[in-house]
Amino acid sequence: MLDIILEKLKQVFTSRLFPVTLIFISLIAILIGRIYTLQIIQGANFEKNLQVRETREREIKSTRGNIYDRNGKLLAYNEISYSVVLENISKIASNDELNKMLFNLITILEKYGNTIENQFGITLDKKGVPQFTISDKAELRFKMNAYGKSSIDKLTEEQKNATAQEVFDFLRHGDKSVAMFNISDIYSMEESLKIMSLRYAIFSNYPPYNQIIISSKVSPETVAAIYENSDILPGVEIKQQSYRVYNDSIYNAHIIGYTGLVSDAELQNMGSDTSYNTSDMLGKLGVEKVFESYLAGKKGIETVSVNAVGKYMSTISRTEPVAGEDVYLTIDSDLQKAYYKIVERALAGVLLSKINNSADAGTRGESAKDIKIPIYDVYYALINNSVIDVTTFKADDATNLEKAVYGKYTNKRDAVLSELKNMLSIDSNTLRSTVSDSTADYLNYIESKLRSEGILLSKQSDITDSVSLLEPIDSTDEMYIKYTEDKISLSKFLQYAISKNWINVDKFLDNKKTGENTYYSTDELYTKLLKYMMDSLMDDASFQKMVYKELVYSYQLSGKEICLLLFDQGVIKYDKEDITKLESGALSPYTFITDKIRNIEITPAQLALDPCSASVVVTDVKTGEVKAMVSYPSYDNNYFANKIDYNYYTKVNSDLSQPTISRPTKQRTAPGSTFKMVTSIAALGEGVLSPGETVYDKTVFNKVTDHPPKDWSSSSHGNVDITTALEVSCNYFFYEMGWRLSNNGNDSAKAALGLERLSKYAKLLGLNEKSGIELEEADPKSSDMDAVRSAIGQGTNNYTPIQLSRYLTTVATGGTSYNLTLLDKVVDKDGKVVVSNKAKSKKIDSISNTYWDLVHQGMYEVGNGSRSSVSYIFKDFPVTVAGKTGTAQESRLRGNHALFVSYAPYEKPEISMVVVIPNGYASSNAVELSKNLYGYYFKEDGYKKPEGKAIMPESQTVSFTD
Repeated sequence: MLDIILEKLKQVFTSRLFPVTLIFISLIAILIGRIYTLQIIQGANFEKNLQVRETREREIKSTRGNIYDRNGKLLAYNEISYSVVLENISKIASNDELNKMLFNLITILEKYGNTIENQFGITLDKKGVPQFTISDKAELRFKMNAYGKSSIDKLTEEQKNATAQEVFDFLRHGDKSVAMFNISDIYSMEESLKIMSLRYAIFSNYPPYNQIIISSKVSPETVAAIYENSDILPGVEIKQQSYRVYNDSIYNAHIIGYTGLVSDAELQNMGSDTSYNTSDMLGKLGVEKVFESYLAGKKGIETVSVNAVGKYMSTISRTEPVAGEDVYLTIDSDLQKAYYKIVERALAGVLLSKINNSADAGTRGESAKDIKIPIYDVYYALINNSVIDVTTFKADDATNLEKAVYGKYTNKRDAVLSELKNMLSIDSNTLRSTVSDSTADYLNYIESKLRSEGILLSKQSDITDSVSLLEPIDSTDEMYIKYTEDKISLSKFLQYAISKNWINVDKFLDNKKTGENTYYSTDELYTKLLKYMMDSLMDDASFQKMVYKELVYSYQLSGKEICLLLFDQGVIKYDKEDITKLESGALSPYTFITDKIRNIEITPAQLALDPCSASVVVTDVKTGEVKAMVSYPSYDNNYFANKIDYNYYTKVNSDLSQPTISRPTKQRTAPGSTFKMVTSIAALGEGVLSPGETVYDKTVFNKVTDHPPKDWSSSSHGNVDITTALEVSCNYFFYEMGWRLSNNGNDSAKAALGLERLSKYAKLLGLNEKSGIELEEADPKSSDMDAVRSAIGQGTNNYTPIQLSRYLTTVATGGTSYNLTLLDKVVDKDGKVVVSNKAKSKKIDSISNTYWDLVHQGMYEVGNGSRSSVSYIFKDFPVTVAGKTGTAQESRLRGNHALFVSYAPYEKPEISMVVVIPNGYASSNAVELSKNLYGYYFKEDGYKKPEGKAIMPESQTVSFTD
């Protein structure tokens, strides 16, 4: 048996296959050993190394600080909402897949009423043609990003001059060198634009791994839909996000401002070392902007590990964000709110005092002295300011009245267009002077429309193509002069303009679309221009309102119909009794409308007639803190914060009352006689007037030989000293001071000396410098012409109410000039005060107490003196008010601006108050408003409730035009 075994082994070892078998066995043993080592001994380590392919840093947004008023009342804070964001979309391989995903996302968002937030520089007009939504530098920056350039300088001339259509086409399909977004033609123009706006956001996002916010404050239904469709929405996520909310927003909007997403332009201005990116919010305006460094906080950083497919594995490290600090303002928000309502009531009262039940406009066009408001102005104002929305008249669900009014409109529109077509026909010689005023208005509008659209080239800057043969209008051209003198028709002028290359024909020829490259004669081009004009007027909103205006003023659209439309459109709360009375004639439209104004159911802001606006600034004279800064009318900044509601944005920006203007800081006006304290101090300080000296008022200041100025009164004030001159606002006295400050001369050199001296004291009193307030404000303007007229606040003097407030506070304190402030303190989240602010001030020692006393006495007499024309307003008023009226005329077509600067109590001043009513007719209206504001501030009987009906003027007189 053993022999047999040995024989078999011998056969195996001597076999030629044995070495091969031995090799295979050895290899298998090695392989098994290696597998055992990798999976059993070192498996855990290798599994970890396999999973962790890379790390990424993700920012953690900080919480923005709150804003409070001086009493700790919350004005701005954060709420949590859900946002739809794009994150980690780099794994989507192709353009087609990414475009399809974005289209799916857009479809879902729009289904649930959400809007895309990303800012994009192109939109589509009514005809579906791409148009830029931006201009100038913003347009160039947009092109820079679209063409992938690092700076504007890197753009070629062709790219700089690219039209919106050309940029759109480039982004959609690219060119020979780059494919860009490659958006398929299966998508419509509108769909492509929406996809393109998101692709652009992705394309310009930096750093590229930052999330992109697509839509904020989405509903729970939207969140559910996103999750349900996650399989077709790779890279789309739902994130919690804080958004900004403003309390009592309409009363504080111009102070607080609002936040919004960082724009490309803002990022470029910040430089390369900024921590901001396009997914961040920052202050865009007001306190939100100027105190951004306090409010923003500091972002946190989270370092995470991700696997090969980009999936989150674990958090490696985390630096927590630091919340923003809270800002406390000097503003008393309760006072701010009350003053806004009182201002509105006072303006309504002034309006009612001017509205009359006829077509009588008083002295309008001849003088600003006694302008009146015809009731037809009020009827048309409701349409002109879109309180009544005429665009809904042709809707399927329009009321019978709306349809009937629309029928009147279309009939009139067609008749007007037919008349205009005849007047603009190629052989027409019709001059403006030979047609009705309304027809002349239509012709003027057509010309201005052609200029605004860049068809009729008014100036060189209208020509953007450097190789173009086009030229701007030559104002010295004989034919152009004849046209301006109404010696040739608009038709003949436009034909001549075509022949002179003053018309940009590319604006109305559609050669690019049709592929035409045809030469046209002047007659053919004019025919095409005429067709373009007539077609464009059909959908032109301004032209539409002009037609309605003619309907109102020709009595074809009645006051009764206007009133009933207010009910149809929900402007006025439904009232069956009033409707029945209006329809039967028992209630006149005039009475109905004036009652609604009296009850503040129709506001001055809605009418946008004069006056429809006002500014009030109240300053603590002991500290330089601004306690109230009212700008009427206002807007709701909640619609601007986080993401702009473009429907609301369009509405407020087309509002003729201009609610977005911060009037206390941005609206300049001539100070009128409120400047006379500067002239008084200058005359005394320069020694051209002694304290007890009098000047005899001759009413006409004949020392000026060129158009001698007159006093506001045709009767002499007699001999007046400085206090009486302030009390009665004697222009003659201050003309004399301007003359003396100019070394008694008419020549320009002496006038320059007078202006220099006035400017010196204006600066000394803090008037011709910015107020110091932290918000943006317009630059002050000291007069640079006519020292004599400048001495009464005319000339080219121009200041904002906040600048007048600084000057007034300096006067009230007898020489303490503050840099006004809105900031009280800054507090961190632990309650620690990190900034405690006080207004900087300086004491003016170069003006003697005697001079101050004289000025103060004069201001006291304005409010309380026997010769003052406004002292009756403060008769029996429990608080002693000192002040100065001012009236500034701007136009004979509109009421004068009304001003009153004052402080109280006179015996021991606490606050100064500046009231400015643009086109407020008479300074007495500003004085009466001030009295009501003082009454509320000092809690006097009869002034404790800011709500109520219109406050009617105590006097219907014009007061003096000082």
